[in-house]
Amino acid sequence: MSEESKVGGGSPHPSSAIGMALTRRSILGGGLACSLLVVGYRSASAAFTAPSLPPPPIRFDVLRAGDIIGSHEVDFSAVRDGLAVHTEIDIEVRILGVKAFEFRHKSTETWGTGRLRRYESETLDDDSRFFVNGRATADGFQITHRKGSELAPPEIMVGSYWTPEIARQTLLIDPQRGTLKQQRLLGKDTVALVIGSSPVEATRYTVAGLTNGWVAYDHLGRWLSAEIKKKGSDILYRLRG
Repeated sequence: MSEESKVGGGSPHPSSAIGMALTRRSILGGGLACSLLVVGYRSASAAFTAPSLPPPPIRFDVLRAGDIIGSHEVDFSAVRDGLAVHTEIDIEVRILGVKAFEFRHKSTETWGTGRLRRYESETLDDDSRFFVNGRATADGFQITHRKGSELAPPEIMVGSYWTPEIARQTLLIDPQRGTLKQQRLLGKDTVALVIGSSPVEATRYTVAGLTNGWVAYDHLGRWLSAEIKKKGSDILYRLRG
């Protein structure tokens, strides 16, 4: 059994699929760096409280058709009265030695006093550059991006998926573009994943919208794996270590 089958539970596409035309949407399907589709948003009574102590870092290899095409890393650090979540995604696809696709994303979420206080990101998507700046205000969460600005509800979260609470949301900030996107939760079940060489019981959330696929977490809420499906491609997140 291949490594991606053991971890992700999905069947990889044949290597011939690598030859297909590659765009950001066909590679990432909007990406885990993007939020996913649904109706409405969770009420303020369901506000999320970030951990008081920084969790361990998360390190993924990103695979397509069995080949590693990049990495997705999440680091945590303590800040005054809260927690900072740093996400970095680096993906590059080459076909016959020629670069066909490039995606670079860096972002920082700052959590404190029971809500998202600040969000900043920069993204290179092939030749397109994006930025997002967000700040908590008395009225909600004010977001500025390259197409303008908008106000999100105060309990808004970013579609970065470092915690299972994000998978349960119905409205998220698109990490790359900064716009508000809806998400639909299609199902929740318990699965057995093989992480490294050890079986681990995980809760899997299946979501649909701009991206279709699933994300999985252990009983402590640690992100273990993900598989994103888009236009015939399976993008697998395989946890290192």
